[in-house]
Amino acid sequence: MERQYLRPDERSPVPLNENFWINIVSVSNCGQNASVAHERDQIYALNVAAEVEKALRENKENIDSAIMKQIAPSAVNVTGIQYENLISLSFDHDELIRQEENRRKRMRERIINAALRKE
Repeated sequence: MERQYLRPDERSPVPLNENFWINIVSVSNCGQNASVAHERDQIYALNVAAEVEKALRENKENIDSAIMKQIAPSAVNVTGIQYENLISLSFDHDELIRQEENRRKRMRERIINAALRKE
């Protein structure tokens, strides 16, 4: 390959020079006190808060639809379970009583059989 067609990888970090810290120290020592730095940080914080609010307003529909995609399935499942456990309005009273009596009769028979086996 020819050297003129080679490009640096944009994803790789650029190394710092040996004196990078001097720039940081000299900026903070150039007459800037803590109160000025605090005020500047507050301004940045307000700007960030404003940007976040703006992004939330602009993307409200997308956010709401994403939330509903997560919430709706669980809400539907809860509603479905509630309706599955209901007794239908047109049930047969006699059949319900008969089923309950049969269930209790089987339980009594099991208890009696278990007691007879122990003797």
